[in-house]
Amino acid sequence: MKVKAFKGFVRSCCLVAPNAKYPAAELYLTYVNWCINCRRTVYDQFSFLEMLEKQGFVYSAGLGKSYFEGIAVLPVYRVV
Repeated sequence: MKVKAFKGFVRSCCLVAPNAKYPAAELYLTYVNWCINCRRTVYDQFSFLEMLEKQGFVYSAGLGKSYFEGIAVLPVYRVV
């Protein structure tokens, strides 16, 4: 059930493209907002990170910034 809801989030709110990149914290906040609005279970950020990585999205972290490659939130769903 966890993966099904996650895939629904990606399908509804995200752009998946090789050159896409999005801040990890903002992606998680968008996911939480989507879950609340759709009355889905909200999973913690570690489970969210694991779901993203299992789907092939690459997590990168640098000096105070972390982001995912291959995914971005569509403008209409951005919460930050």
